[in-house]
Amino acid sequence: MQKGREIKIGILVILGGVLLVLGVNYLKGLNPLGGGRAFHAIYENIDGLAVSNPVVVNGFQVGQVASIEFAASGRGALDVTFVIEEPKLHVTKDTRAKIYSNDLFGTKAIELVAGRSTELAVAGDTLTSDIEMGITEAVKMELVPLRQKTDQLIAGVDEILINLQTVFQDSATQGLPKAFESIQRTMENLESTSATLDLTVEENRAALKGIVNNMEELTGFVNSQQGALSNALGNFSQISDSLANLQLASTLKKADASITELNRLLEGLNNGEGSLGQLLQNDSLHDGLIATNKEIQQLLNDFYLNPQRYVNVSVFGRKESRKMSEKELERLQRLIQSELDNRAPDGE
Repeated sequence: MQKGREIKIGILVILGGVLLVLGVNYLKGLNPLGGGRAFHAIYENIDGLAVSNPVVVNGFQVGQVASIEFAASGRGALDVTFVIEEPKLHVTKDTRAKIYSNDLFGTKAIELVAGRSTELAVAGDTLTSDIEMGITEAVKMELVPLRQKTDQLIAGVDEILINLQTVFQDSATQGLPKAFESIQRTMENLESTSATLDLTVEENRAALKGIVNNMEELTGFVNSQQGALSNALGNFSQISDSLANLQLASTLKKADASITELNRLLEGLNNGEGSLGQLLQNDSLHDGLIATNKEIQQLLNDFYLNPQRYVNVSVFGRKESRKMSEKELERLQRLIQSELDNRAPDGE
């Protein structure tokens, strides 16, 4: 009987030890009875990730972190092993294992973000690692622009204080009393000008009232003569219509055609076309007129010198002596010159 009790106690101790080992391993992320698939991910910083932290997909836990060790490279990177216990979950080669904050207390977990690849990863593969910015880092990132603006504001305030200090120094404030005195004199001048203006308005109130009355009378006159003004505008409209009906464009077109024809006629005269053109361009008529005039002059001269050649009248039967006319003298001169020209080669 004593031996049977000891055997039972021994069996209970053994079962307790086995359950203890299984429980510790389960808390560490190992589930010997689950038969899950183990994957790896290399991180430079795990940001507080611990063993047994959950592994989730779309918010649903599919496994947990099994172990965290230093990577074989020896540069401080961490090799995180996690086990996926869901056999129906397909893990592709480009799946990212992203560390993120699982709750408000900062508990970390790994979220599997599926990629676009169709090739499935097998147990033992190393997946691409990623880490989400934590609350602290997010707050820091939000505070960086605020800090920059604060620094700029402080720098601006410092510059204002420096400028104020410069203004209120003795060397810079020497002209302030004169400036204040000038401002005071300007205000006094403005007050005096305002008083003068009020007095002027008061003195000329009657004149201003008369001007206003005249404007009212002028407005009334314009209103009373509205009909006459309308008639004048109507007459002006009729005059403009009459001018429009004069067919000014047609008249200008005809005048342009006449000017073109006149230009063509003048161009023909300049080119010697027609009798008038020949008369304008040819000097023969002019030369003929000059020769005729000369012949008439010579004829009159001959008639004056030798009238008996043309009118034979003798009172006493005496014969008048004959004189040579200019034409005969010119002819005789041409004959003598011709004889001299013909004899000149013989004499030489």
